[in-house]
Amino acid sequence: MSAAGPAGPPEVLRTARLELTRARTNDLDEVVEAVDASLAELAPWMPWAQDPDATREGTAAFLEEADDRWASGAEWSYVVRLVSGSGAAGVVGIIDRVGPDAREIGYWVRTALSGRGVATEAAGALTGAGLALPGVARMEIHCDEANVRSARVAARLGYRLVETRAYEGDAPGDTGRLQIWETTGDASGAQPS
Repeated sequence: MSAAGPAGPPEVLRTARLELTRARTNDLDEVVEAVDASLAELAPWMPWAQDPDATREGTAAFLEEADDRWASGAEWSYVVRLVSGSGAAGVVGIIDRVGPDAREIGYWVRTALSGRGVATEAAGALTGAGLALPGVARMEIHCDEANVRSARVAARLGYRLVETRAYEGDAPGDTGRLQIWETTGDASGAQPS
């Protein structure tokens, strides 16, 4: 598939086990099913996961806005799927909010796949795609210091913990201590399509 534009990443990224495809409105049912199956684990860390009755509405709005965010370069969101099938495994994205020469990675994976390396593999694919963007010299992962699973993903990919600072958390599990992890090297091995 083609890239979003001269400064955007490819619309499809593949790894050994995963396919990451540009998030679209037709992904709604798959993504809602993955969110609903994982709300208990997402709720401590994701402000949008606080109201189970609003999952479909919030996911629809997110996917509808994804095209505009993609075109503007504000965020490139992908639906993660196992190559072997089984629907949406999660959603990941490259977000432009940490400075002119850097991008942040955000991710969540359905509970049934947690602890199986899916988040690490998907974040690795985004690391490579992000570092390939013009003018991007580093990638960051931000997580509350209590979110040890997200911190493990960053560490497994070779990101370094460069700062822990106070912040106003907006989810129930937040401690108010934000970890900032950073890398300047490609840890992915992902192949754009």
